[in-house]
Amino acid sequence: MKSIRFFVVLSFCLSASTVFAAGKNKTLIQLDATRSIVETASSKTEGNKDAVADLERAKIALKKAEESYNIGKPYFRDIGPETEKEIKMYVTMAELATVTALSRVELVRASAELEALEKQFVTASAKLKSFDDRMIELKRLRLESAEMQKTIRELETVKAEKAALASQVEQLAAERSRADKLKIEQLELNRNLDELKAENERLSSLLEIHPAETKTLPAVPAKLPDDSPKKP
Repeated sequence: MKSIRFFVVLSFCLSASTVFAAGKNKTLIQLDATRSIVETASSKTEGNKDAVADLERAKIALKKAEESYNIGKPYFRDIGPETEKEIKMYVTMAELATVTALSRVELVRASAELEALEKQFVTASAKLKSFDDRMIELKRLRLESAEMQKTIRELETVKAEKAALASQVEQLAAERSRADKLKIEQLELNRNLDELKAENERLSSLLEIHPAETKTLPAVPAKLPDDSPKKP
């Protein structure tokens, strides 16, 4: 597009600089301007085979226009309408070929620029996707961290409950130990009581068998149960 604008501006400048040339036909002025444009465009089409071919066609058209002018120009007079029409036709062909050549150059430049932009877009899209993936990963880690903190609090609660339960178990074990000791002491007391009952019954039976003898026997003190706690 820049090359085409350059062509239009250059054509206008050349036309403006030569339009006031004394005694020169307008068609010839246009021919000279187109020739200058083609020569200037030649430096912009290097490396582009299609554009170079277009400029070659433009040069051929200009050459034919010059030949038509040389053939149709009478001595000391301006060219005739038919010759002028033919020259204009060749000049127009040269201009179109030049515009086509410059358009090809502009197309290549624009295509290269578009390709570079597409590469930048792909790179930017990849970076954006990487950023989105990182954000998703950070959110996942944040959720996992919150869940981990919740789990840690729950573990602390369980530890506290376990410690309290262990204290209760220890207290119950101590109470059970005391209860076992009391049970053993109760069994010991019951055993002593049974022995006393048996001894009492034996003595009572002896009194019934030998009543006269027992009157002279000294009194035997009764064996009282030992209330002091005994070791198991």
